[in-house]
Amino acid sequence: MLGRLMKYEWKATWKLLAPANLLIVVTSFFAWLTWRCMRYDGYDMSNAAVNLAAGILLVTYFLSMFVVIVGSAIYLIWRFYTSTYGDQGYLLHTLPVDKHHIIIAKVLVSTAWILLSIFLMYLSLFLVVGSTMEEFGTVFQEILKIVVTQSYGDTGSAFVVVMGIITMIVGMLARVLKVTAAISLGQLSSNHKLLTAFGFYYAIYIVQQIIGAIYGVVVSYFTYRAGDGALGMMWEFNLITGLVYMVVFYALTWYVMEKRLNLD
Repeated sequence: MLGRLMKYEWKATWKLLAPANLLIVVTSFFAWLTWRCMRYDGYDMSNAAVNLAAGILLVTYFLSMFVVIVGSAIYLIWRFYTSTYGDQGYLLHTLPVDKHHIIIAKVLVSTAWILLSIFLMYLSLFLVVGSTMEEFGTVFQEILKIVVTQSYGDTGSAFVVVMGIITMIVGMLARVLKVTAAISLGQLSSNHKLLTAFGFYYAIYIVQQIIGAIYGVVVSYFTYRAGDGALGMMWEFNLITGLVYMVVFYALTWYVMEKRLNLD
């Protein structure tokens, strides 16, 4: 049943999100071509019309990525709300389907779409900044080196890649589940369900910020007492809290959907 739910969710979101991600690919090609031409020795910097056209293409490129990332997130949030607690929810919850399967299917598909958009965005930026494969490799290595040094110190590269991917996926799952939990908690209100959901979301966000600030203060104190000026690596904290948040947000979503469901 989980496979059928995921297949249905893919079909329901494919028609909009696939063309949206394709837009990133298309605009990336034109941005890469524009950037390559601007770096060509024969490029006429004094031609106002050409500069204007190049500027418009590059601005369109960056705006398209922003619109796709933000728009996809908003669409997925709206889809979860309408298909779970909106008019479509009446049909969904009458099916002989376990609530766990509903949550897992929607969260996995939403997370996959978001990760795909983010991957295409970063890949696009790497390709546009490095207009040749040699430059692309240099840019990628330098950025990776900076990220690795700041997040993992001198840890081995294989470990860095594995833990980085795991931490990123866990973090994204936790963010998606935070949205589902906030929307679900909003249904506990008899009126103004969406407004209540926004309130729960920002309340959760504030609590997370407080927890992160407390951790930063504690780590700073002990590293200072130890004579080490570095704050310490944050990836362990991000991974552990991500896992904890996943469990908490999942439990809240399931509880409302299973025990306190109210579609009135």
